[in-house]
Amino acid sequence: MNISRRDILRTATSGAAMATIAPGFKVAFAQQAATTKDILVVIYLRGAADGLQMVAPAGDANYIANRPTIRVQSSGTNAGLGVGTLGGVDFYLHPANTELKAIYDAGKLAIVHAVGLRTDNRSHFECQERMELGANHTEATPDDGWLARHVKNLSGTHSTLSTVSLATNNPESMLGYSGAVAIASTSGFNVSGGTNNANIIRALNTGSSTQYAKTSVQTLDAISTVQTNLATLPTDSTNYGYPGGTLTNTLRSLATLIRLNVGLEVAHIDVGGWDHHNNLNSEFNTRATDLARSLGGFWREIAASQNRVTIITMTEFGRRFRENASQGTDHGSGSFMFVMGGNVNGGKMYGTWPGLAANQLFNGDLDTTTDYRRVVSEVLAKRQGAKALNKVFPTIKYDPMGIVTGDDTGVVGGSSSAT
Repeated sequence: MNISRRDILRTATSGAAMATIAPGFKVAFAQQAATTKDILVVIYLRGAADGLQMVAPAGDANYIANRPTIRVQSSGTNAGLGVGTLGGVDFYLHPANTELKAIYDAGKLAIVHAVGLRTDNRSHFECQERMELGANHTEATPDDGWLARHVKNLSGTHSTLSTVSLATNNPESMLGYSGAVAIASTSGFNVSGGTNNANIIRALNTGSSTQYAKTSVQTLDAISTVQTNLATLPTDSTNYGYPGGTLTNTLRSLATLIRLNVGLEVAHIDVGGWDHHNNLNSEFNTRATDLARSLGGFWREIAASQNRVTIITMTEFGRRFRENASQGTDHGSGSFMFVMGGNVNGGKMYGTWPGLAANQLFNGDLDTTTDYRRVVSEVLAKRQGAKALNKVFPTIKYDPMGIVTGDDTGVVGGSSSAT
């Protein structure tokens, strides 16, 4: 059997898979130092979220003609929520986004449109991989993920819980950083079998130089930190307006990690279910409502820490411009990003609107005029102090759009510009 370098790296970032629910687990741990570092939260909308439905040019004649039954409307009973103009075109948030509209109006949410990776490829899996590795389809495939490269190139030391995936495993963007820990739930982050199994695992791996052993001990330390700190955290029974469900539980676990103040710097959350080939009006409304209300609840829960948190959403590509016969949309091109946080220059839209006339489309769909790496780079530099962006995105010049505030003096960008 041939094992590639990437296979080894992938295994090295999956050590937290041993952590499952088991009551009563307690072991000694090294206290994590409190931190005031900024926290980056990446929310990946898997399945290709429809940017023309989430942030719609509702009055555009081409949009109206190509989406006769599913379009967001500019007026009427179920009208979209106006968010201003981009390229002289009026845009409207999907009507399910009332909570996000309030955050937008407060200046803490920005919208980037016609963004992503410009490619002819419309495979979920290949485009997700490329986006998470941080390279387009004409560039060499990296062995590690962009979040892994980012954390490894940040100055200073990182706590055991600096880099966390709020899931049962780590995303490909963390591939290559052995310090990444997967925590599906803070309350259930424990060792199956309890103390005896934990002690056996620690004894078998302590002192070993293998990556598996290091990851195992690191995971035990992370579990100890979370569980011991949870025991001292005051109970908070406030609902904060969360709607309930999987995303609510995930964001509440993230809010708990922030409240624990255990050195969190980077968090990743997957939100699936955005591949709406049919019945888009109903399916998209359900998904968008859950996203908006869950983020609204999270924003209220972390009120004391909002100035330390920046949230970015991304998706592998957008949807076809023209609706299909099943009142849905198939795989397309350009989409959108949300950037939300206490230091976001929000309440406005960013990017270059390409237009929706036939000669302005890319393979019949919304063109991608802003590379998602340009947006991410600005957040990494200004909010997390990243300087060596040439090591994170080596083919992208640093070209901030003014989406967030912060000091980016001394940033070294990549060698060339891409769209």
